[in-house]
Amino acid sequence: MPQIVVVGSQSSGKSSVLESIVGHDFLPRGTGICTRRPLILQLHHEDVETYAKFAHIDKRFFSFEEVRRTIEIETDKVAGSNKAVSREPLILGVHSKSVPNLTLVDLPGLTKVPVGDQPQNISEQIRTMVLETIRNPNCIILAVSAANQDIANSDGLQIAREVDPDGLRTLGVLTKLDLMDQGTDAREVLGGKLYPLRLGYIAVVNRSQDAINNKLSMQEALNAEETFFANHPAYSALAREQGIPFLSHRLNQILEDHIRPQMPEIRKKIDCMLSKAREEQERYGGDCGQTQREQSSIVVSAIHRFCEAYREIMSGKGRNSTKELYGPARIREIFTKNFRREIESMNSSELTDSEIHMARLNAVGINTDLFPPNAAFEVLMKKLIQKMKDPATRCVHLVREELKQVLEDVTSSCNEIGRFQELKEKVDQECMRLLSAKTKEAGKFVTDIVDMERRLISENPSFDKFRSGVHTPQSVAAHHSNIEQSARGLINWTTALSNAGRQVAADAVQCDGAGAGQLNEWEKSETEKLRQHVESSFKIVRGSITASVPKAILLKLVDSLSNDLHQHLMRSIHDTDDEVLADLTRESPEFSRKRKESQERVTVLERAFQVTHSPGGETSKKQRRS
Repeated sequence: MPQIVVVGSQSSGKSSVLESIVGHDFLPRGTGICTRRPLILQLHHEDVETYAKFAHIDKRFFSFEEVRRTIEIETDKVAGSNKAVSREPLILGVHSKSVPNLTLVDLPGLTKVPVGDQPQNISEQIRTMVLETIRNPNCIILAVSAANQDIANSDGLQIAREVDPDGLRTLGVLTKLDLMDQGTDAREVLGGKLYPLRLGYIAVVNRSQDAINNKLSMQEALNAEETFFANHPAYSALAREQGIPFLSHRLNQILEDHIRPQMPEIRKKIDCMLSKAREEQERYGGDCGQTQREQSSIVVSAIHRFCEAYREIMSGKGRNSTKELYGPARIREIFTKNFRREIESMNSSELTDSEIHMARLNAVGINTDLFPPNAAFEVLMKKLIQKMKDPATRCVHLVREELKQVLEDVTSSCNEIGRFQELKEKVDQECMRLLSAKTKEAGKFVTDIVDMERRLISENPSFDKFRSGVHTPQSVAAHHSNIEQSARGLINWTTALSNAGRQVAADAVQCDGAGAGQLNEWEKSETEKLRQHVESSFKIVRGSITASVPKAILLKLVDSLSNDLHQHLMRSIHDTDDEVLADLTRESPEFSRKRKESQERVTVLERAFQVTHSPGGETSKKQRRS
């Protein structure tokens, strides 16, 4: 929006000009830099008792001495107490029937030499801040200069010329006319003969420091100013167009003329801002209900919106991050990468030759093993399948953590829930309770799947193709050949039974202590055959587990949570009594403040909409059409 920015040196009288326009002393005074952060001064012409209000403080100030102290305190908070400056603005509104409708921006006075413990580059900091502000083409520059100094040395006019070389949007203000040397005057400057400005110059007479110390009122100062111009031989002919009252009127007129050509674009911006403000207001909701029915309705509506937002995210329609996988996409990655990679990395290599040989010997007992014993196969398979429980359980918990994150995010972002602190905590608590129950149920289900595979290993139909190749004539002949080679060393099985028993025990101890390297060629061959049989069968079970566990988690955890969430939350508040219900619908102070700000923003923009779209806010048929 177009605005009027006041610039000038520290000693030019900027603060006195602003105080005269407002009609009250309210700006910090003293030596050095007094204005150390931008002050946005919003003047509202209203038929009310005069008061001031800071944008960030919910209080009306009827004492302008208190306003000054507050400015000093708030400036020290942001800029420190060492006379440094800050870019963060302070917004002050003044409501009075004696002020014009204006917005003025007061910037720190231009300086050249740091004093005290000011930063060494203080002059450059202030200069940069001023240039960044007045460079805006919508800005009207109010350049304040002291008339008792050469106009060519005016800091305000010099910096204004850098961004407005033709003087199209600069209004000059001359102060301290009463301090000029006797016999000199400022008529040539006021007439634009020395440095012309399109908006011209206006002279004012501020109160002297002695008048301020003697508590000369603003009205008395304005009367003295009027008398000065009326009786001064050099300015009496110009008196009607000089002084603070005329400056206020002229500023209002200039601002209005500057705004009028930009009305079509301003209307568009206001329309856009109003639309966004109404959307924001809708998100914050209306006032809290007073009756139990109203409060219950608010809670039911909030829970409904919460569950709706959760389902949107889980269907992929909610948050869309470009930095990381989230929600359902992350769960899919857990299934397809984390879990599958861990399961597929498991194979028979996790069984040592010693373990396989020991299982074969224990399965044979005192008998001769003509074929790979089925009992050994089952023992080894069960051991491998058992190890799948850990990856399956980890998969459940990884999915649980992602669902927990989504629930927490929805709780934080859902305004209908977030506006009520106790309701938010209640929903958080119940969501975590339901999630824990579903996680436990899903965890039990996936371990049951693993246990089912362990329970009926040989009943998988996919094993038939391996069974058909185990007892072929070729395999039987190969087994007999190996048996004959071993049998040559046996004299008689009956007489050597006790020796065989001891040998079995010795073999077991030897394999356990010395490792598979002590096996003979036939034992190595049998161990390898059993390993191959286990590996082939384990691949089938591994594929079954890889496919079944994600489906089980989707059914028992992901889908079940989505389906039961609304009913669970509604059941948790169904029997809530009046007192608890009132607590659940008590807004947090922070949310209440934001909702109030949102409502005020809509109100202000609706007023702006009415002003800019009313016949009085339009200038021509052409602008109305645009």
